[in-house]
Amino acid sequence: MAIGFEEPRQQLENIVTVLNGEHRWTAGEDGKRPRIAEEDRASLIRYVEAWNKAKRNPWKMKLSPEDARRFSFQKLEKVWRLHLAPIGRTPEAERMVRDLERAGKWIRDDDAGGAYWCLSPTGESCDLTAMFVSMLLTNPLRDRLCDQPCRREKCRKWFIKQRRTQKGYCGKYCGDIVRQTARIKEKRRSERQAKLKTADAAIRAYGSRPKWKEQASLRTGLSKKFITRAINKNELTVPAQSKRP
Repeated sequence: MAIGFEEPRQQLENIVTVLNGEHRWTAGEDGKRPRIAEEDRASLIRYVEAWNKAKRNPWKMKLSPEDARRFSFQKLEKVWRLHLAPIGRTPEAERMVRDLERAGKWIRDDDAGGAYWCLSPTGESCDLTAMFVSMLLTNPLRDRLCDQPCRREKCRKWFIKQRRTQKGYCGKYCGDIVRQTARIKEKRRSERQAKLKTADAAIRAYGSRPKWKEQASLRTGLSKKFITRAINKNELTVPAQSKRP
């Protein structure tokens, strides 16, 4: 697995992919990576939620005893292994260089070969969820992870913030839909309140008369069904002396 060599942005995208239950990326010698079990995904979500609730301070997080043990720094360390990787041309690259030079193309020599320290998730623990937790805590872009899933009910996906101040929605599309829905609901609520006000005035005027409901309906243009339902919901009050047909 080459996860340890990924760029911070790619690591963060992989974490979001797991949080959203979309394990579709591929890598590694066999072209695949192990899928995260649903219970492990749930534990990762619990950790991120607790991390956000603690204002992203690992020392103030409130976790269950089981999660606290599983995601302790001592456990997270066991996922990784520090090892040396060579700097310079590999045998395969050397063969390619020789072929190019035979074709008359000059290849600039690399700097002096050596080695560098790198991390790989090949430690004594193979806990993939702990691996993603440690990747999140050490990722320099970790502040770009959203504070909570997208607020749009039909989305509810975790996302990477495009701006540090971005809140609430994964993008403009979801934000526009939620705001438009809120405007429509407010418009309908206002229209209903206006109808109830009109109906209330009519009931006060005709509530003491026979067939008051029919008269209120004729005068206001509101259906008898609307008036009846409003009364049943306690949105309208019928005078005590009125005679219901």
